[in-house]
Amino acid sequence: MKSGEYRGSFTAIATYYDTLMSFVNYPGWIQYIEEILSQNGSKKKTIFDLACGTGVCLELWSKKGYQTIGLDRSLAMLEVCRTRFRDSADTAPMLINGDMRSFAIGRRVPIVTCLYDSLNYLLSEDELVTCFRHVYDVLEPRGIFIFDMNTVRCLRDEWGNGTFTRQDDTIHSVWSNTYDYITGISTLRLTLTVCNNGTVNTIHEMHRERGYQLINIAQFLSEAGFDFSLYRHLTFQPAHEQNMRIMGVARK
Repeated sequence: MKSGEYRGSFTAIATYYDTLMSFVNYPGWIQYIEEILSQNGSKKKTIFDLACGTGVCLELWSKKGYQTIGLDRSLAMLEVCRTRFRDSADTAPMLINGDMRSFAIGRRVPIVTCLYDSLNYLLSEDELVTCFRHVYDVLEPRGIFIFDMNTVRCLRDEWGNGTFTRQDDTIHSVWSNTYDYITGISTLRLTLTVCNNGTVNTIHEMHRERGYQLINIAQFLSEAGFDFSLYRHLTFQPAHEQNMRIMGVARK
């Protein structure tokens, strides 16, 4: 790879991803999702997590007694996930290297999750609709799909066009965002400089997310066959375009 060339998302940063995301209150997200499950009368203990990444949520679910399945396109992220469960083989998830635009797991499940704006990485309406349809197919009757998404406002106004830096332990990161008003796609050019025992490693990755209007998300869920509710993130208040992040609760 040429110096300064940007790699595809979730490849070189996999080893450092958990450190970069250490500010995320994953236990709070899990607690909120458990409230959703309770409100919807879901008592089954199997969860299939799309775009499971390094498996932080899979680990939290497994500690609560859930059987877990994870799918991710990134082999590097899955390898970190496997390492996470290295000393707890009895609770390790079934891990699948696959694409959330087209997947099959050979069984139906009661609960599917897709978290931390993973669905925003689907950059076309067709891709998002196809994902919703595959989720519908893999769910049991009366199964539930819980997901979050960044809104158009978040990508356009909050992330916008700008650059900021962070220091996380030995990792210095530069986050440079640009927003395309025509396509609705936000492009993040992420540069990590990692210092380790006197060795300096520089990593460049590119991440692209698209925001979707709530009316379109609702349309696509309906087309897939779901009944659904859209909420402001971590609340049970109806979602609004001015929110930064929304939660979707879709029922088969």
